[in-house]
Amino acid sequence: MYKLCLNSRDELLIIDLEKIAFFQANGNYTHMCYIMGETHLLTLGLSKLEEYIRMTWPKEKPSPFVRLGRSLIINQSFLTEISVLKQKITLSDCGEHSYSLLVPKPLLKDYKQKINEFYLKRYLTE
Repeated sequence: MYKLCLNSRDELLIIDLEKIAFFQANGNYTHMCYIMGETHLLTLGLSKLEEYIRMTWPKEKPSPFVRLGRSLIINQSFLTEISVLKQKITLSDCGEHSYSLLVPKPLLKDYKQKINEFYLKRYLTE
């Protein structure tokens, strides 16, 4: 279990990274959403948060987090659908929780290709 501890003047927030669905930029703040539905508004920008995740996640294990453009970081563990035509990405726990996020078409095309290559490479080496 990988946890990120964010300490500010008025509060301490401990984030269970493996349960995060996505982080989305909201001006100088970041909207955080757990896959189960709980949300928080963090008082730091997405770039700083990305840096903290990189420092927290162990180097020997690939991070499931990927940055899509300037305003979104997703947890690929919950990725269930990429629709380039609809310009959306769906994150789901394959149960009752699902999130559809709008992402620009060029980003989705590139990301879809990378995911496809990753799985193709994996199938060819098995």
